[in-house]
Amino acid sequence: MKIRQLIYRLRNILIIISLAVTTTYTSAATPEQIAKVIKQVNDIRFIQGQFVQQKKIQGIAYPLKAEGHFMFWKGQGLYLATDKPFFNAMTLTSTGIINWQLDGTGTMAQEESGIIQREVNKTLLAFFSADIALIEQRFKVDWVFDKDQWQLSLTPKMDIIQKNMRVAIIRGQQFMNELSVIAANGDQTDLTFSAQQESAQPTAVQCRWFYLQAQNACNKF
Repeated sequence: MKIRQLIYRLRNILIIISLAVTTTYTSAATPEQIAKVIKQVNDIRFIQGQFVQQKKIQGIAYPLKAEGHFMFWKGQGLYLATDKPFFNAMTLTSTGIINWQLDGTGTMAQEESGIIQREVNKTLLAFFSADIALIEQRFKVDWVFDKDQWQLSLTPKMDIIQKNMRVAIIRGQQFMNELSVIAANGDQTDLTFSAQQESAQPTAVQCRWFYLQAQNACNKF
């Protein structure tokens, strides 16, 4: 039993090390570097792009892959839609979650039951919102930089998260490019963002995915 536990711990350590060295970050962060990244994120009013998600689950030989697109609207929330292998969409706001059908019908939902997916979603929304205070409340924060590239490692502070999540690592440059989350059991979720485009506000079509009653709210766009 002790040998199995040792192998399990070594495997998780190797996973964390492999994530950390995927890109070589050579210098510790300065307050000016951190402030620059936070300002870049905080200045974003609306951004859209694509993402690929891969989940590596213990006992499954191949990763589970999903592709989709996202929209973040400052002050309104984060819309995440999986397009492949099937449609699944939600809008995360500071007050709740809207689940969407393909025809645009939405319903308010209870908080997701899976703690890892819940923490992935909360972390994404907090980072896009530049809510560093919330992130630092929930995680031990470690920034490192290599020129314009940055990496933010988040180690859970709360016991309930520590029991389920080992670490989250965010990497970026102008925008957030990658998010990797390692669960306590060694499962790993990787999100890669691409084709990101920033604008001042959404279109009327995009706006509708942020409101259950969108007609009046989106008429001005």
